[in-house]
Amino acid sequence: MASLQCKHYHDEEYDPCLFFATYIGADKDPSKEQLIEYPIKVLRDIFSSGLVKGETLIELTTSSAHILILAAADYFDNIVLLQSCESDEQEAQKWLNKETGAIDHSHLTTFVCDLKGQCTEWEEHEEKTRRAIKQIVRWDITKDNPLGDVVLAQADCVLSGGYLDLVSKDHEMYLKLLKHICSLVKIGGHLILIAVLNMTYYMIGQHKFSALTYDEKFVQKSLASNGFIIVRSGKEKNRHNCDLIDYEYVAYFVSRKEREV
Repeated sequence: MASLQCKHYHDEEYDPCLFFATYIGADKDPSKEQLIEYPIKVLRDIFSSGLVKGETLIELTTSSAHILILAAADYFDNIVLLQSCESDEQEAQKWLNKETGAIDHSHLTTFVCDLKGQCTEWEEHEEKTRRAIKQIVRWDITKDNPLGDVVLAQADCVLSGGYLDLVSKDHEMYLKLLKHICSLVKIGGHLILIAVLNMTYYMIGQHKFSALTYDEKFVQKSLASNGFIIVRSGKEKNRHNCDLIDYEYVAYFVSRKEREV
């Protein structure tokens, strides 16, 4: 039985391995397919079209699962992972170092390889992804500057999947974090947001976690206020009734940075 009081992403009950098993794991759950396969297909299309390109990509997510960078590794040679809690950072390091007990991403990598339409083995693609990851950096939102003393060069692309949805306690916090994220993009570079629209909660084990509820108009206005213009976007309606999570759409927004704010 889930507790009635919603918890928050940074509460101690957050378990990255259980999060992975619930929403990303290898078992064939239709709701997982929509939440995972749709964003991967979208990213492959964006990168293969040449709309977004460059040398450096920064990825910020609420999970140590390397869903999005598996789709980006064919296009960016320099990838920086931002991990927003200690447990996620530890799991990411374990996968990068191929340590015993690291989360198994092989079903995700196989899906990416199938989309490529080539005979690339999943092990080969994971090694390519590991070689592309040059840094894993802690992103601590309890600090005024989430990067602390770390200084990162502005990137050609910043990619974030579901991060703002799960960690933002209110719209004010969303806007504050988005401003930090936007500062990581160089002029002419792109920010790609994968968003879960009009979500209110998600479950991890017996714990119910709160999520920020917002719509696409809020995203559009927020990006514009940070000097970005949206160059491509789309959404897919929730096709599944699932007690683990509620949302209306999975959406994506590709925006280009026109000016510093």
